[in-house]
Amino acid sequence: MKATAQIKELTSVSSKNTIMRNLSRIMDIRILDISIENNTVSIIYDSAVALEKAKRELMRIGFSILHCNPQDGNTTANTTTHQSQLLSY
Repeated sequence: MKATAQIKELTSVSSKNTIMRNLSRIMDIRILDISIENNTVSIIYDSAVALEKAKRELMRIGFSILHCNPQDGNTTANTTTHQSQLLSY
């Protein structure tokens, strides 16, 4: 699953490196992008617990999350439902 978080204090390359270093220690997530221009961090995570770990780590190291947009795979569930409906015809 993928999530994008808007971070308040993401203003420099140093901030980006700090986030990258600390989030890369969490084994259940993978960093996709850290954008200073957009103040966002995008990750792929295995479970809701992994997403919470990432959020807690960001807060612990001093980066406030203004907004987090998790994409929990509902489109996959809808596609699966649609495919099963097609099979029933």
